[in-house]
Amino acid sequence: MKTDDLLNGIEVPAGLESRLETLIDRLAEEEKQSANRIRQTRRWISGIAASVILLLTIGIAFSDYSTPAGWTAQTTLSEEQEQACREAEKALMLVSRHFNKGIDQLSLAMNEIEKTNYTLHKTIKR
Repeated sequence: MKTDDLLNGIEVPAGLESRLETLIDRLAEEEKQSANRIRQTRRWISGIAASVILLLTIGIAFSDYSTPAGWTAQTTLSEEQEQACREAEKALMLVSRHFNKGIDQLSLAMNEIEKTNYTLHKTIKR
């Protein structure tokens, strides 16, 4: 027997189709609202977690670490240590100057590349 033959003898109540459509639409809307609530809850929890992490980071950054018992901070430098600091400062200044020169040259090269690309694109579009 075919399905159509079976259904021919069954009487469908009046308004069943509209009630089923209404039920399906209502369930779909409830599912969408539930998904939105879950999404909002996740955002809320993520915001709280980020705030807690930020506060902990700030607290750790500004906390006052005391020196362990028996340790004292060295307040004066010997002549050799001062000389070593001056030499290190000179070396860092030299590195800084060379780095800045390299950055300047890179900037000039990037400008030239941009000009070349502009000219190339302008020529290709013609």
